[in-house]
Amino acid sequence: MAFKHNDYDVVIVGSGPAGAAAAKALSGHGLKTAIVEKARLPRYKMCSGCLSPTSVKFVADHFGQIPGHIFSEPGETIGARVHTAIGGKVVEFPFSLTDKGPGLPEIGMSIKRAAFDQWLCESGDAEIIDGCRFKNIRKQGPGIDLVLEKEGRDILISSRYLVGADGPLSRVRNSISPEFSKGLRMIPNYEEWYVGEIDLEPKWLNVFLDGTLTNYFASVFHKDNMVIVANGAKQTDSVKDYFQALVDNLKTNHGLKIKERLASHGCVLTDMSATGNCHLGEGNVLLAGEAGGFSRAFGEGISSAFVTGKAAGEAILKSMDSGGPACGHYEATAGEEAGLCKEQNRIISDVFGLNPFTR
Repeated sequence: MAFKHNDYDVVIVGSGPAGAAAAKALSGHGLKTAIVEKARLPRYKMCSGCLSPTSVKFVADHFGQIPGHIFSEPGETIGARVHTAIGGKVVEFPFSLTDKGPGLPEIGMSIKRAAFDQWLCESGDAEIIDGCRFKNIRKQGPGIDLVLEKEGRDILISSRYLVGADGPLSRVRNSISPEFSKGLRMIPNYEEWYVGEIDLEPKWLNVFLDGTLTNYFASVFHKDNMVIVANGAKQTDSVKDYFQALVDNLKTNHGLKIKERLASHGCVLTDMSATGNCHLGEGNVLLAGEAGGFSRAFGEGISSAFVTGKAAGEAILKSMDSGGPACGHYEATAGEEAGLCKEQNRIISDVFGLNPFTR
């Protein structure tokens, strides 16, 4: 889709749960809102696709019933089953240990992220411009001039407000705080999808912490008759070497049998949430989800994305009424979520003696 306007009330960069929640909060208010997504939709996002009880309730309350074709098999997720060491104890870490609140279900759900994210975005009234990359902010003043790239050419549009919901390596964050990312720890992650089998229970996200297998954390989960194996490593180490060590261990100790490799993907995460180093944005530029460094225990980012995306949309509406900067209205809810993220990471450290993001 091409842009309908040269100027907008709100531009949201990123079509994940944070961007969709911001757009949903702004829907019905007569605003010119656009979601800008660099990939073509539906697009894949490296993620387990596990919805925590908080996310399940949020979707039901704000988006409605999830269409059946979006669910994966198995459809339910209990939580994490943590393998602390090779041949060592296995600790069950159900969602109910950290995901608490009135009206929450006891277990989570498993979804296909590509279809899920697109459905969320289409639930609001924002324009969706895919295949369009945010490049930078040219000027901030009464409005914000944005440089975007679509089909190989630059496009200049203006907006009263900007929401960066564009993930851990956020270009929006780098545009307003170019020095900020230099102090972050980057954690490369890699996954492979297999047709095969493994002796691990499907309704759990299996997490591995042994230092010979990972210096972040590794995970194995089932999705639609596939086995998906993921691992991470410090930026100075080889994630592929750790990944191979993990696969060898899974074959030896957990009966992994690979019939076919279907796909592989990579991404980079940061240590922002685990270290309490979240970035809310500035003025009328807000950062939501992983762009702001929000993620809960074991990197569960969807819940934080929903909470901060909604808060960003509501802060913009309050700013329009008050005339003050949106960030001032965003601080309370986003700051509370940052505190919750830090507390959940502290619980992980207390229970397992390490934090995967800072080990």
